[in-house]
Amino acid sequence: MILAGLLITLNRPLLLSHVMPWFEKNGWHWKMNSPLPEGRVASHFLPLIGAYDSADRAVVELQVQLMKLAGFDGIIADWYGTHPWYDYPVIHKRTQLLFEVAEQAGLKLCVMYEDQTVKNAIKGHLADPTKALDYAKADGAWLQPWVNKDSWLKLKGKPVAFVFGPQFFEKPHWDAFLTAAGSPVLLSEHRQVDSAGGAFDWPVPSEGMKFTWDYPSRATNWGIKVASAFPRFKDYYKQGNAGAGYGDLPDNDGKTYSDTLAKGIESGADAVQVVTWNDWGEGTQIEPSGEFGIRDLIATQAARRKIDSAFAFSKSDFSVAFKLYDRRKVQDSDRLRAASLRLLNGDVKGAERLLGIP
Repeated sequence: MILAGLLITLNRPLLLSHVMPWFEKNGWHWKMNSPLPEGRVASHFLPLIGAYDSADRAVVELQVQLMKLAGFDGIIADWYGTHPWYDYPVIHKRTQLLFEVAEQAGLKLCVMYEDQTVKNAIKGHLADPTKALDYAKADGAWLQPWVNKDSWLKLKGKPVAFVFGPQFFEKPHWDAFLTAAGSPVLLSEHRQVDSAGGAFDWPVPSEGMKFTWDYPSRATNWGIKVASAFPRFKDYYKQGNAGAGYGDLPDNDGKTYSDTLAKGIESGADAVQVVTWNDWGEGTQIEPSGEFGIRDLIATQAARRKIDSAFAFSKSDFSVAFKLYDRRKVQDSDRLRAASLRLLNGDVKGAERLLGIP
C-alpha cells in the first residue's frame, strides 16, 4: 500500500476537488440577498438533488462517493477557521463532517484556509486586532491532529495547507499558524509568498482564459505546484444583490473543463485542483446539475483513466450512488447505511447487492 501510494505521487499529479462545506437549507449561499421563487437557488444552475444542507450525512456521503467514483484522490475544504464569527462555526462544523466521510472513503484531506476571516471580524468589530496572532495559533492548533494523520494531503512527501491569498496574515502570523498546525507547507494563491513553499492557480475571469493557459510560465519557480481546472465561471452576485460580480468564463459545451483538466495534468504540476466541486454561487461547480447532469464527472473519469490504467470505475457506477441517496431520502436504514459504506470503500458490486440492484 505504501509503495502504491508512492508510485501515484511519482507518476502522475493528484486530482483534488475543492469543496464548499457551507450550505444550509435556506442559508445565504443558497439565497444571497435576493428573494427567490420556490425551487430556485442563487445560481444560474440548479443542483440535480436540489438545495441541500452540508450537515446532512446522506448528502455528504453521496458527494464523496461521486468524487471517488469520478477519480479524485482527495478533497480541499474551503475552511474559515474555528472562531465564533458570522457563519464560520457553521462552515467549521460541516468541514469536520466532510473530513470524516472523505477519510472513510480513503480520500486525502486538506484545507483552503481563508485568513480573511480574521480581517473581516476585526473590521466588523467582532474580534480584537491585538489578538490576531492568537487567532492564527488557535486555527493552526485545530488542524494539527488532522495534519499528523496518514490521510492528510502530502505533496512532494510533505503535508500541505492552502491559503486563499494571503489576504491578511503576515509572516509572524503564518509562523504561529504553521507551527501550531504541525508545520505543513503553506501554498499561496497565484504566487509563492515568503511564508509559502509553493503555490496554486485559480481562474481569474477578468483576465480571461489566457491567464490559466499561462500557468506553466508563472509557476516556474514555485516549490510545490498546483494547477487548476474548471468548467466555467458565471457568478450570481449581481443578480443576488451580493456585489458587482467578477465576469464570466465560458463553458464551451464542456470543453473548458476537459481542456483545463488536460492542460493541468500535462503541466508538470504536483496536483490539479478542480475549481470547484460545488461553488454554485460562482457557477464553477462540477457537482451534477439539472443543466449538465454528470457530464463533468464523466470527463474526470476519462482524464483519470488516461493517467492511471488501474482506474476501474465507469459512468454507470454513478447511478448506484444516486439510487442509494434517493432511497435514503425516503427512509434511512442500517442496510442502506451499510450499502453507503460499501460505496465509500469503492465496492460498487457490494453496494448493488445490498440495494438489490441486478
